Amino acid sequence: MNDPDTVTLFERPACGYGCAGCMVCRPQVALTPEGAAAFATSGLVTVTPTTTPGVFTLTATRKIGAVTVDALTVRVEPKTPISCVMWMMGYVRDPAWWSQHTALADTDTDLVAALAEAFVVAAERATARGLLSGYREVEDSGPVLRGRLRAGDQITRRFGLALPVEIRYDEYDEDIAENQLLLAAALILLDSAVVPPRLQTRLARLRRALADVTPPTAGAEPSPARTRLNERYHWALQLADLITEHRSIEHRIGNVVVRGFVLDMWKVFEDFLMTATAAAIASRGGRGVRPGSGPTRYLDHGRTVTIEPDLTWYDSDEKPVAVIDAKYKTVTAGKTGPNADMYQLTAYCTALGLREGHLIYAKGDTASHAVAIVGADITIYCHALDLATPPAELLASIDVLVEAMRARHGDEFSVIGHGSAT
Repeated sequence: MNDPDTVTLFERPACGYGCAGCMVCRPQVALTPEGAAAFATSGLVTVTPTTTPGVFTLTATRKIGAVTVDALTVRVEPKTPISCVMWMMGYVRDPAWWSQHTALADTDTDLVAALAEAFVVAAERATARGLLSGYREVEDSGPVLRGRLRAGDQITRRFGLALPVEIRYDEYDEDIAENQLLLAAALILLDSAVVPPRLQTRLARLRRALADVTPPTAGAEPSPARTRLNERYHWALQLADLITEHRSIEHRIGNVVVRGFVLDMWKVFEDFLMTATAAAIASRGGRGVRPGSGPTRYLDHGRTVTIEPDLTWYDSDEKPVAVIDAKYKTVTAGKTGPNADMYQLTAYCTALGLREGHLIYAKGDTASHAVAIVGADITIYCHALDLATPPAELLASIDVLVEAMRARHGDEFSVIGHGSAT
C-alpha cells in the first residue's frame, strides 16, 4: 500500500500490461470515505474499495492532470508527450496561429507543471519591459463632466438632477483586456493547488505585477484580438487562453475541498483531429461538419434515433460523401478494432447511404486496413495516428489520410441515395 503525499499514475500502464493486481498501475492508498468520494467525483481516477477497511485502489481513466484532496495529490501522466498535448489543445482554439508556432518551453511529464511553466516563461517575457497599456472605455458618475454625457442614464438614474453626472470617457492605463487575461490565467494556476512551489513563486510575482488590473469574471474572461500593438503578448495570450478554457476544478464533498486541473484526453484528441481533418477537407472543396452544425440525421425511418458522427464530409452539393470517427484508444497489431466501433460506423454508413466509413485511432501499432461488412456493400477503414510525431508531420499525416479518402474514388465518392436519411 502507498501512503505518500503524491501518487502518480499513467494513462498507459507503466508496467506495460496494466494487470489487475499491479501496484504500479493500480496503487492502493489510505483514504477517508469523504476523500475517496472526492477523488471519484473529480473523474481523474476510479476509486475502488479493497478488502482492507479505509484502503482504496486507484485506476487511471482517459483523463490526465492532477487533483489534490486534503494533503494527498494524485497525478495522471499521459501516454502522449506533454508538449504534443499542449500543442493539440492550442491548435483547436487557433489553427492558423498554432500551426506556425510549435515550440513550447521545456516540459516534463506533469501536465500542470508544463502548462504553468510555459505560461510563466511567456508572461515574464511579455511583461519584462512593463505592462502593456491602452485605452478602455469607462462609464462612471462624477461631480464634473468628463468625456461624454450619458443623457439616458442621467434622466433614468438621476431623475433630471444636474449632479452627479453620468459620463463615459476613455481611460489610458494598464487595466486592459490583455492584462486581465494574463491575470485570470495566473489566478487559475495559483488556485489549482497542484502547481509546483518553484512556479507558485513566479506566478505570485506576476500577480503582484498585475495588482492594478481588474480580475475578470470566471468563465467570462476577455479574448483580446492579436494585433501589432500587443505582439509581445501573443505567446502569453495563447497560453492564457488554454488555461482559462481548460480551467481547474474546485468543489466540495462535505467538508473536503477538491482542487486540481483535469483534461479529457479523448476530447483533446477528438477536437484536434476533427479540426485538422475539417481543414484538410475544406482545402479540397468540401465541408467537414461536426454534430449540431449540420442537418440532423436519423437511423430509422420514423426519425426517432439520431446519429452523430464525429465528422461528416459533405461535397460542394451538400451531399454526404464520407463519415469519420475518432477513437482515443490503441489498436494493437493484428487487431481490426473494437467490435462496438465497427457496429457504430456500419450504422452511420447505412443511415447516410455510404459505402465506406473511417475510424481514426490514436497511436496504434497496426497499419491501415479495411474491414468488409458481411451482408452490406460497406467497408470500414481503420487508421492509426502517432500523436508523438512533431506537429508539422502530424498535420501532414492527416492531410495524406484525407487525400487517400478522396483519391480512392477520384473526384467522386460512392454514394447510395437515401432520401429518408435527411
